[in-house]
Amino acid sequence: MFIGKYYLHADDKGRLRIPLKFRYNMGTAGIYAMYTADGCLSIITAETASNMIEKFEGMVTVAASESLNNARILTSSMFELTEDNQGRFTLAPEAKQFAGISKDVVFIGVGKKIELWDVERWEAHCRGEKYDYMYKQNFTSINPEMTF
Repeated sequence: MFIGKYYLHADDKGRLRIPLKFRYNMGTAGIYAMYTADGCLSIITAETASNMIEKFEGMVTVAASESLNNARILTSSMFELTEDNQGRFTLAPEAKQFAGISKDVVFIGVGKKIELWDVERWEAHCRGEKYDYMYKQNFTSINPEMTF
């Protein structure tokens, strides 16, 4: 389980590290990130990613084009985080753009996932500001039981 928040800075090359308290709970099977509601990135374990995709498969049929389209958009936004030998990773430019990630970030523990926010966007979110993010309709129209 992931709880708490940790403020960090990207290094000069834009690399980040998952906070150690979170990293110890991630396991070694792989770490994935994906676009998430409210304009942040979710970081999940391989097990959580697999469970999420299984739930999608149960919701999606060839006849349910809206569900299928939403599944396509959400799963195509997933990517594996590749860490170097010092535990650092670099986000792709499009992921950084989606989440507005700059040098200052905050990792938020949200149960089975970790959210990665730009500090300014996180603080605005805490003040109640809403971010009109790409794919908002897809996130809001997903089956309410689609949780991870």
